[in-house]
Amino acid sequence: MRQIKTGKNKLFLLGFLLFSLLGLPLSVKADNVVQGYSSKQTLEPGQVVAIDKTASNSVKLAPANDTNLIYGVVVAPNDAAITLVGNNTKDFVATTGTYQVLVSTINGNIKSGDYISMSNIDGIGAKAANTQPIILGKATSEFDGKTGVVTTSGKAAIGRIFVSINIQKNPLANSDPTLPYFLRRVANSIANKSVPVIRVYTALLIFLISILASVAILLGGVRGSQISLGRNPLSKKVILSGMYKVIFTGIAIFLIGLAGVYLLLKV
Repeated sequence: MRQIKTGKNKLFLLGFLLFSLLGLPLSVKADNVVQGYSSKQTLEPGQVVAIDKTASNSVKLAPANDTNLIYGVVVAPNDAAITLVGNNTKDFVATTGTYQVLVSTINGNIKSGDYISMSNIDGIGAKAANTQPIILGKATSEFDGKTGVVTTSGKAAIGRIFVSINIQKNPLANSDPTLPYFLRRVANSIANKSVPVIRVYTALLIFLISILASVAILLGGVRGSQISLGRNPLSKKVILSGMYKVIFTGIAIFLIGLAGVYLLLKV
């Protein structure tokens, strides 16, 4: 038993020395791994792609009119720590991580934090619209269509921005007609994810109740203090102290309501 342990220790030390000599990390995040694919098209880094079902292990430009097919972004092979290469590998695709993406201003200028989906051009991203069910990720840099322009398409400019790739349902998508768009946008912005309709309305109810309760307490307390002060001016200090306590209580109720709304949406 002792010899087996010693042998394992030797293997571990040998592996550690090998990684050290090669200058490689002992662990690699999934964000740093890209997959090699073939393609019938000529693709360039930054283009958004979809899986090409007509060929094995192949990708194509993601169609502008179907965000459900978004798969990843073409990147340069040296942009990631590890690249997985297969037969007939031509292009390398990242499905997670932060990489440069070609985007258009067709849906407006892009700011850091905006959700990115497809533009009206195959393979080119743009600021996500609430009618698009899937997003590519979130912008981590800006593009105003004036600086860093690669080319133009009609009145829209095309350039490159960094995007944190996280393909998911569009938090801005107004898929439920019973929920007004502005409410969904506010709720999703607070939670940084898509929030169920029932939670949005419950949070709204809590918010309204906390406001009404706070206003009622504040108005009632201040008015009562003024009446008491008029009847008994000699008790001014005691009356004002009581009024301040009522004011603080009203503010506390409002803050507790806000905290409840935040937790309900965030969790």
